[in-house]
Parts: sequence; C-alpha cells; structure tokens
Amino acid sequence: MRLKICFRLLLSAMVLIIPLSMIACSDSGGSSAVEPYSDEPMIVDSAMCINVDQDRPDGITSTFFSSDDRVYIWLYWSNMDTSATVKTVWYDPNEKTPYREDSQIVRSDSGFAITWFYMDKPIKGFTTGEWSVEVYLDGQFERSYLFTVD
Repeated sequence: MRLKICFRLLLSAMVLIIPLSMIACSDSGGSSAVEPYSDEPMIVDSAMCINVDQDRPDGITSTFFSSDDRVYIWLYWSNMDTSATVKTVWYDPNEKTPYREDSQIVRSDSGFAITWFYMDKPIKGFTTGEWSVEVYLDGQFERSYLFTVD
C-alpha cells in the first residue's frame, strides 16, 4: 500500500514538474548590453515638461493640455564637443511634415551641456492627440520623444 502511495505521489510530481520545466526553457525573451564610446556625445537625461526654471525641468510630464502656454523638452548632454548644433523637429498628430523646427549652437568646455527647446501654444491651442519631437546633434538623429495633448 505504501509503495502505491509513493508511486502515485512521484507520478503526480512528474506530471507537474515536466511541463513547468518545458515552459521555463522556452526561447522567448532575452537581453543585451553594449558599452557606448566614452567620447561619444550622448543624452544622459531628458524630460518633457511645462517649464524650465534655473536650467532644470519643472512640471515633468508626458501629457499636456491644449490650453497650456508651452511644451518644453529639456536635455542634459555629456561628452559634448566644444561646439555642436542641437536641433529639434516637432510633429503634430495630423501631419507628416514638421510642425516646427528649431536649432541652437551649444558650447561646452567641460563636455556637459543643458539645452531646452519649447513650442508656444498656437492661437487655437494645441491639437489634441499624440505629438512627437525628434532630437538631432550635428545633423545626426539622437532620439525621439512622444507626448500627448488632451
């Protein structure tokens, strides 16, 4: 009798363990890591926000209102050359062509720089929906950001 009970427990355990081990060994998922070039300019931190005060983002958000006065993008850079051009291209939800483009020359002796750009509210307010802004450094695409206007 004991042998039968032990056999049933072992069989039950195998029925549970084998499928679980097969699921745990599936090929979905993964990861990767890279080491960026130590002298390559890069965005270390960034934020969409409602204002920039004393070179810091204020009111960090990814959702704005059509009545807001401005939408800001704030960028903190490292490994900047002594002089570089940062450009932003803003797209509204309904257009494939840029809504606004802006650029500025950034100078840095330390290699670090803070830049920000903003878009003023149009006369009729911001179009509701999902907007995007692309950031370029010396003509090369760096990152894009999505934000919503309600």
